[in-house]
Amino acid sequence: MIKGLQPPPNSCNENTDFRPFITDVIQEVKQSGNPRYLSLTIETGYSDPLAVLEENHIENEAVCYLERPSQEFSIACGEFLVQAEFEGEERFENARDWSQEILKQTMVTGDTTLPGSGPTLFLAANFESTTTCSGTPPPLQVFLPCWQIIRKGGSHYLIINARVTPSSSTSELLSQFTARIKKTKGMRAHAGHPNGLEKFSLGKPQENFSYEDAVEKALSHIEGGELSKIVLARQLTFQTNGTLPPYSLAHLLREKFPDCFTFCLSTPNAGMMVGATPETLLRSSGQYLETEAVAGSAPRGPSAGKDAHWGKTLLARKKEVHEHRVVIDSILRRLQSIGLQDCTKGKSRLLRLANLQHIRTPLRVKSDGKTHPLDAVAALHPTPAMGGSPRDEALPLVRKLENADRGWYSGVTGWFDHRGRGEFVVPIRCGKITPSEITLYAGAGVVAGSSPQQEKIETDWKLQAMLDVITGKSDFSGTV
Repeated sequence: MIKGLQPPPNSCNENTDFRPFITDVIQEVKQSGNPRYLSLTIETGYSDPLAVLEENHIENEAVCYLERPSQEFSIACGEFLVQAEFEGEERFENARDWSQEILKQTMVTGDTTLPGSGPTLFLAANFESTTTCSGTPPPLQVFLPCWQIIRKGGSHYLIINARVTPSSSTSELLSQFTARIKKTKGMRAHAGHPNGLEKFSLGKPQENFSYEDAVEKALSHIEGGELSKIVLARQLTFQTNGTLPPYSLAHLLREKFPDCFTFCLSTPNAGMMVGATPETLLRSSGQYLETEAVAGSAPRGPSAGKDAHWGKTLLARKKEVHEHRVVIDSILRRLQSIGLQDCTKGKSRLLRLANLQHIRTPLRVKSDGKTHPLDAVAALHPTPAMGGSPRDEALPLVRKLENADRGWYSGVTGWFDHRGRGEFVVPIRCGKITPSEITLYAGAGVVAGSSPQQEKIETDWKLQAMLDVITGKSDFSGTV
């Protein structure tokens, strides 16, 4: 709290009188000459963040949406209030420093006890730290949005952010806040948009490289002792007869994959990425940092017995066990490299999704109180589940063999708030939508004993998640 200012309301709703507080903030800005940001957290009635985003989305504006239905959690935001872009090996550290400065300049009002309430910054980072292809989004972009909305269980909050300058007026800011509240409140009675996916068709896909040949080349490097694992990803581009509706696609994905994070991600002039990812890179509660190793894949069985057989085989198969161990060991080393010791490893178990099952091992470490969430993200990204191991040998080979930047695919997206809480996921099982095409992505881990044919089949399984909801078909071979 700035000296001399009236204390802000501790709990706000759409009827709260913000005028005295806003007036005080403007007066302080006029006296100091230093612009500030104002963040209002307002408790609302029921709202669906995806529906609000669909209604409020402005073409070619930034959005970020994440939802995990099984945890009754959803967050969405739109439009830059202030943003920054960074590239290079220290991009996460630079984003951390920039964000801390923005939050120092931000005045907060309302109940911000729920993670993701209050001023919250959103981040999207590419797999690569630098960009070589046109049309690829910035290597890292971080922004404070004009608005965000969050749902956790039965709690719903709207957060509105605004810039306050010496020329700001109380009435104009109040008008801006009131308009946003009314627009969000009006969504409750809105009829919504039709699905519309049945109107679209996909052309034959174009591959960015020969996947099986690339796996063969990668295996020769592994056999030569240069690395223990590399992850190679396919990119399949389909022509479409129009622009696919991203929010309709997201709605179908969240219904089909409730244990995944469904996400939408866009920035000006870079298209929209939509998907449902099982990969949580980092969760920060302020006291603890949590991550997980997810590696190894098998299909779901048509019966309980067959499903259990596939799962048991996955947990015991030598190639999958080795691949999973590589990921766990790497995560532990990387957390230790930033001073986080005594990481607790949970029991490995199956993560069962609608179409696939994976081996998942949760990891948890107590925060030392000095480590910012982006410090941990910088240490963890990219994990061996996305790039390979050792990292310094695997990543240059990934770029050489794949023949194209991945962009957001297998990068990082997520949010962190002013209290150090946050959540970051790895965008996989996804597609990038542009006006006349969609590019789908899927990767597989290559280790000693891998088969080029089997690795391609694994990527087929993963691509099917998106193809099913777009085409309504379950026969992969008929589409690709």
